[in-house]
Amino acid sequence: MSSLRWLCIVALAFAVTGCIKVDQTLTLNKDGSGTLNMRYGMSEQAIAQVEAMEKMGEAMQESGGEALDMDAERPFDLDFDEAKVREEFEAEGLEGVELASVKSESVDGWRFMEMKLTFDNLTALKQTDYFDGSELSLSKDAEGNYVLTQRSTDNGDDGDDEEMDPQMLKQMAAMFAGMRIANRVIVPTEIIETNATDIDGRSASWVYDIEKDPTILSQIQNFNMRVVFSSEGTSIAMP
Repeated sequence: MSSLRWLCIVALAFAVTGCIKVDQTLTLNKDGSGTLNMRYGMSEQAIAQVEAMEKMGEAMQESGGEALDMDAERPFDLDFDEAKVREEFEAEGLEGVELASVKSESVDGWRFMEMKLTFDNLTALKQTDYFDGSELSLSKDAEGNYVLTQRSTDNGDDGDDEEMDPQMLKQMAAMFAGMRIANRVIVPTEIIETNATDIDGRSASWVYDIEKDPTILSQIQNFNMRVVFSSEGTSIAMP
């Protein structure tokens, strides 16, 4: 799917559901194992609206009409059912990665889901669905430092690489009011170089807050995370 189409779909979803918050932290250990912690949330009102639309689609299909396919292209397939999340993960039968914990809670009219994955190596982690639409890679540069990257692969999946018009992005920004996405990476050694928006010791963060910067849609469209860190005292297998 092209990024232009993806953003248009997301905009339609947000016009109905309102804002969303996502926080993700990838922690990499010196032996290549690690954890992936995720927390996402949506307002209870927004969830009720989505569920109502899904029921309406099912009713239309049962009556012989054209169904509203809410799942096929849903940009954020967020599930707040702990049992369902665990069941679906276990059904994948993935090796080298485990769903260590999952917890759903409601706070001040919002519903949140927290998940923690543990993995033996990055190859195992890449088997999960959480990296669909992006490419996670690890390599070494000429100095022997590790280079961890994650970039969007939606651009070019169907040969359609069109960029969104700046004016269109500005108009769409209002539909995403309140959206905040934080992607964080904690590496086991000193950070040498990164294109992160924030650095704190061995932690590099890419934060997309539309209330602070309405132009972030174009950055998400061409997401390209890069962090270079020292290989001293580490033994990490290349995925």
